[in-house]
Amino acid sequence: MSEPPALIIGIGASAGGLAAFKSFLRHTPPDTGMAFVLVQHLDPNHKSLLVELLGAQSPVPVVAAKDVAWRSSKTASSSYHPMPP
Repeated sequence: MSEPPALIIGIGASAGGLAAFKSFLRHTPPDTGMAFVLVQHLDPNHKSLLVELLGAQSPVPVVAAKDVAWRSSKTASSSYHPMPP
């Protein structure tokens, strides 16, 4: 089992922030030991596709934040977690 992340970092973006999130993933080393919670401002009635869109670009796991048990060994130490709208 992996260790829980050393830090949990929150990053926010406006509705047009997909390009910024993709750039962040491209430029962040895959072995940071941190979990990143990605928050995008969206209409709550709009289904977010961040997990699918970012997962295709990322060398580390991308898991919806609602599906994560924080600070447990089930949360990968290097991972991304988009929040649902």
